Amino acid sequence: MVTPKLGEDQIYTILRNAIFNADLPPGTQLIESSLATAFGVSRTPIRSVLQRLKYEWLVQVIPNRGSFVYCPTPREAEEIFHVRGLLEPEAVRLAAERITPWELGKLEALLEEESLCYIRNEPHQALQVIDEFHKTMIRASKNNYLIRCLEETLSLSHIILTFYDVSGANNSHTFKEHQDILQALQDKDADQAKNLAHQHIPSIMGDIDFSKSFNHALSIEQIITRYTP
Repeated sequence: MVTPKLGEDQIYTILRNAIFNADLPPGTQLIESSLATAFGVSRTPIRSVLQRLKYEWLVQVIPNRGSFVYCPTPREAEEIFHVRGLLEPEAVRLAAERITPWELGKLEALLEEESLCYIRNEPHQALQVIDEFHKTMIRASKNNYLIRCLEETLSLSHIILTFYDVSGANNSHTFKEHQDILQALQDKDADQAKNLAHQHIPSIMGDIDFSKSFNHALSIEQIITRYTP
């Protein structure tokens, strides 16, 4: 196979998409030399790509072992969602008081896109839209320290849901909960928004199935073929 000339951003996008689609499932080792050979580049851009993926919590670097596709363990997931359950409802309460018309418009557009993803049977794409929906809400709180804490927590939550979420088979409750939260924000009902967000976190946890198994990882050559136009 002749590998097309790819830049660092393209390599990053290919690997990121492969991880989010579970073609590189949790625990898959990403070997710099093998990646460099497959992509036809030196190790320098590969090392940079792995650092970018590490920053997004998609890759874990284990000393003396290497880089691996990362996903929190069930115990870590419980701790992550516990923190999220404490912080996100307060952020949503503040958002109800401080949200701008532009931010409300963005949330409405994201909710519409979420609905379309379900119609098109694109659960992974829906999760990315949902991630942006939640991040838009917390940014509307205008509390920079709360936003900073929650963005990391939301990124980790997104990884967990990407690999282990089963709501694609029954997403009606998730979408309805998002609609209700948005309505509370539109009404500037801070208490209702906080209560709905507080109920929403356990609902998300209920869609996680850690017994879910994955097929073996695709080879890098197969991934390049699949994700290169």
